Amino acid sequence: MSDIWIIAENTLWARTLAAAAAALGKGGKITAFVHGDEAAAKDAIAHGASEAFYLPLPADAPWEAYTPALVDKAKAEKPALILLSTSRRCRDVAARMAALLDAPCFSDGKNIALADGGVTANTLLYGGLAVKTSVAKGATVLVTIGAKDFDHGAPDASRSGKIDTLPLSAAGVSVTGRKPREAQSVDLGAAAKVVSVGRGVSKESDLDTVRALAKSMGAEVACSRPIAEFFKWMPEECYIGISGQQIKPQLYLAIGISGQAQHYFGIRDSKTIVSINKDKECLMNQQADYYIPADWEETVAELAKAIHK
Repeated sequence: MSDIWIIAENTLWARTLAAAAAALGKGGKITAFVHGDEAAAKDAIAHGASEAFYLPLPADAPWEAYTPALVDKAKAEKPALILLSTSRRCRDVAARMAALLDAPCFSDGKNIALADGGVTANTLLYGGLAVKTSVAKGATVLVTIGAKDFDHGAPDASRSGKIDTLPLSAAGVSVTGRKPREAQSVDLGAAAKVVSVGRGVSKESDLDTVRALAKSMGAEVACSRPIAEFFKWMPEECYIGISGQQIKPQLYLAIGISGQAQHYFGIRDSKTIVSINKDKECLMNQQADYYIPADWEETVAELAKAIHK
């Protein structure tokens, strides 16, 4: 049996990572390090961790300042595997820990397995066009995983385990102030239905039509990278792709999206993909489970009518 650590920046990520650790460790000790307070640590225990350390946000340092303390503890305890979320914060922590531990690190690892003293994982190459299977051997291996790669079960309130906080080393970076960021988007990773727009939607005002359709469907709204980064019509948190959000909804409706590899990477695990694009030969139509080769405005209008009926 192998000991596994999980490092998460919130309780939702901790639940997913705990489910992954339980599936991979097969009875080994699971230690959780979660951003938050004692309640966050207790939640990690209830979802499968053997022990949990809570890492509150320091008043004068970034949360990532816990990295040296995590590294020192990893050197002493030598967990076989450390699982982290694919959030920007934890990607940074994973890279820094891997460098300081001189340990292998898989980004966005899939089909992870512990066997023969090493860790096997699949990673995507060429924007998702190819899959590479690698084996990493070392005292500790780090892997970042996606939000819905593992489904967590219901909490078990009867579970118990050691709960503590991790002492913070000197940060080296001083935070002089914080300003809360206004919430601009929902958690797309938790959405069961997502309606997404691409460059086929030619005017920003057309987004109102898409949002109305999404509301009638009980769906959230996302976009391709150009809509957020180039046109600035939607927040960057809303775009789907390799460098954006990776989601796994029950239904993904793509409106006017060409379907390049960078975007498809972020939706490849969706249960059902539907594309609306008048270019019958576009990649998104070819990748979708269902597609409608028609003008998106006319199609959305008809969908809205059908839903209201």
